[in-house]
Amino acid sequence: MGFLSLLLSAPLAAQAPQLVQSIPEGTGLEQTDLPFAKDVWLDMIRGAKRSVDMAEFYVASTSDGYLEPILRELEKAGARGVKVRIMLSTLMLDEDQPSVARLRAIPGAEVLAFGFGEGKRGILHAKYFIVDNEDAFVGSQNLDWRSLQHIHETGLRFRTPTLVSPLRDIFQIDWEFCKTHKLPTLPKGAAPSSMPAFELVASPPSLTPPSIRAALPSLQELLGQAKTRIRIQLLTYSTVSGKTRFWPALDNALRAAAVRGVVVQLLVSDWNLARPAVDHLKSLALIPNLEVRITSIPESSKGHIPFARVVHSKYMTVDGSLLWLGTSNWGEDYFMDSRNVELILRDPALAAQGDRIFEQLWNSRYASRLDPTRTYIPRVRE
Repeated sequence: MGFLSLLLSAPLAAQAPQLVQSIPEGTGLEQTDLPFAKDVWLDMIRGAKRSVDMAEFYVASTSDGYLEPILRELEKAGARGVKVRIMLSTLMLDEDQPSVARLRAIPGAEVLAFGFGEGKRGILHAKYFIVDNEDAFVGSQNLDWRSLQHIHETGLRFRTPTLVSPLRDIFQIDWEFCKTHKLPTLPKGAAPSSMPAFELVASPPSLTPPSIRAALPSLQELLGQAKTRIRIQLLTYSTVSGKTRFWPALDNALRAAAVRGVVVQLLVSDWNLARPAVDHLKSLALIPNLEVRITSIPESSKGHIPFARVVHSKYMTVDGSLLWLGTSNWGEDYFMDSRNVELILRDPALAAQGDRIFEQLWNSRYASRLDPTRTYIPRVRE
């Protein structure tokens, strides 16, 4: 039995939180000591005995893609009596109507739509699921065959009570909202007086109870506490809210860190090259101690795949001792207008794994330093 098979088959009660990867085929970017999301998801759903609760931006499958076995396993779970509840973003229900219909046809399953605003405001952008109220996964991976096969992603599987319990609370708040179409009266509670080693934070504040810290101020705090190094990997980073309004909340924190001597490395995808976002990235790249690199993943040997072949991971390491991992790109709407969840993992071992993923991509042929003098052409995503 191989290392990954042993890792997946070990009793989860004895396992620490487990970093999970998805890698674009043919790039050689996999980490040999980390399991793949396609295998972890199958293992989790196959082991479900009572319930599977999923919150996903959308679903998209194809008959020969890596998501197909996972959908089949969900169908088997429903058939053996597991209670399946799935939330999808209203905005994305038309992405793959046959797959949505397939989820609705799972025996006993409930599938609800989440949305409380117009357009891209008020969407469900989180990507997570909980099995039997104790085994959970949060990551950048959408419920999409491309996320498992042709996109660079990171996630975390965990049974840690300080992470699972608030995630269950978030799911229940959102589930009730989907059923009533009324913004909920949030349960009362106090913000934690001390920070646990493993902590879940969430967005937006309007849907997050006070017992769970809001993601944005938590992130600003971590950036402000950094002493030596900050490494950030994202799909997109933006200081523009709406069409023109400047939003400096995180930009100011990164600049302040660099000015006080912290080495800041920001890695974003080539989806970030449109103006005005790229202009703000160029201004960041002029600051001493702050470097920006752009990732570009080549097309698959099988041909062009729309909305794929990109680095979609969303995580940060701080001082080699903390890993921040979740579902938000860094822009105001992700923190203020969308449902997202993030994990703060004060654990040097997990941070070291995050650093290895970062270093591999940062130093690879898929990353290049942003040139403030160059005119960039935005990548076509479709």
